[in-house]
Amino acid sequence: MSTNIQSPELLDAEIKNIIKENEKLRLELAQTYEKVKLIIAKVSHEFKTPLNSIIGFTELLKQTSSEPKIIEYSDIILNCSEHMLELVRNIIDVTGAKYKPIELSYSIFNPKELIMEIIDNFKDSKINYTLINCMIYADYMRFKQLVYNLVSNALKFNKPNEEINIITYMEDSRFYFEISDKGEGIDKKNTEKIFDIFSQVTNEKDKRNLGSGIGLSLCKTIVSAHKGEIKVKSVKDKGATFIFSIPMEPDKENI
Repeated sequence: MSTNIQSPELLDAEIKNIIKENEKLRLELAQTYEKVKLIIAKVSHEFKTPLNSIIGFTELLKQTSSEPKIIEYSDIILNCSEHMLELVRNIIDVTGAKYKPIELSYSIFNPKELIMEIIDNFKDSKINYTLINCMIYADYMRFKQLVYNLVSNALKFNKPNEEINIITYMEDSRFYFEISDKGEGIDKKNTEKIFDIFSQVTNEKDKRNLGSGIGLSLCKTIVSAHKGEIKVKSVKDKGATFIFSIPMEPDKENI
């Protein structure tokens, strides 16, 4: 029986070729990322500029009018415009992260205070909460974006006049955040797919198929950047619970 053993010279040549190909692929990826970043910047500018104008002039119209209908319609325009603006921001973040990991700016802060601030934005909603008082080391703005997306998602799919529940706690040097709604829930086969960008569940009765999946995909991107985990537990017709955990203190190499 013969064995096919390559000479050291051939192995060295193959290694050099692999290194060369890897460098070529790295450069191509970097060039692709720059092109995508440029396209995203142009598209986002084209969307954000008119949206900001619509929001600004609508707020002015609302402040200068005493007509109830005009105020009512202004609120609708503002809500829709702000939703579109948030969608554009999410698309930028998620698409960019496909080519280059998002960069985090770490700081020490109290998550309870931040979460309370977010809850105050939803004063007309029924939100029950139990929040631990602690300090964590994370990216403040990204953490705020993460929690805001999860709260707005829970409220969007919750049943009318029902509460959503939020709890936070510490375990094994990790910070945990759980949010539960009492909506229609998610089929088990879709609990992983729901975090994929632009994914849609196939059950027409599940209202979550109306969403783009961008918000939850961004949540997963932010949690992953913090070396954390996010998952969903759900029973059909009994609601869903989204849970994420991140280290309370990141590895020094990730700071």
